[in-house]
Amino acid sequence: NDEDLCPVCHLLLYNPVTTRCNHTLCATCMAHWADVSMTSQMTILAPSSSPSIFSGADTEARCPMCRTPTSATPNPTLANQLSQKYPLAYQSREAEETTEEDPNAGKIETLTLCIGNSHKLISPAPESAHNMHQWNFFVRPSRTDIISSVEIQLHPTFRPPHIHLSQPPFEIRRKGWGYFVITTNIILKRGWSWVSEDAEEVPFRDDGAKGKLPLDWTLDFDGFEGKGSMGRCRLKVRKEGRAERR
Repeated sequence: NDEDLCPVCHLLLYNPVTTRCNHTLCATCMAHWADVSMTSQMTILAPSSSPSIFSGADTEARCPMCRTPTSATPNPTLANQLSQKYPLAYQSREAEETTEEDPNAGKIETLTLCIGNSHKLISPAPESAHNMHQWNFFVRPSRTDIISSVEIQLHPTFRPPHIHLSQPPFEIRRKGWGYFVITTNIILKRGWSWVSEDAEEVPFRDDGAKGKLPLDWTLDFDGFEGKGSMGRCRLKVRKEGRAERR
């Protein structure tokens, strides 16, 4: 029955997932497709939103069948029906999936990271009449246990202009009169590296791992009725051998 075949690999559906647009395919096929077709690198949200641990279920990608932005959820009812309808074929598919698994696949994880600022207007002090904006800049990863530090570069008029944060929360609060681009370096602990073309090696480390990821954020004083905004990214990290856990 063609309806029991995955439209991507054209084999019997195994661990089927169903998209919001009502297409069903293998979980691994959807995962591989989503990995290369995420609809955007950054989603702009209200600054009150918090990052969540990446589960894959809420990964938004264009459906391989209709190209509609969508996400997929497991379909255990269909999986049970297929395993009963085609017991030998389903067992064979399970064996194939196990055999074809990339031994290094488990070493790559997806991290949800939010970068942005909250904002409010304030009554400036007499000695700083132009400082009408109070903002809180933040970098909020879904996993703080693998983050070594966050480096923040402010406009040179701020003192100090360079800030090194080695413990969460990775946030700073300042007052000012205008917006500018904040440059950050998000540095992973030893044993981890960013899977990104923008990643760089960490100075003074001899492991060669690309553990530093530069990210820029332009302060937002107008978004969400003047409350600021943040960008949510899905980023990949790789565990390199013995990773530091402290």
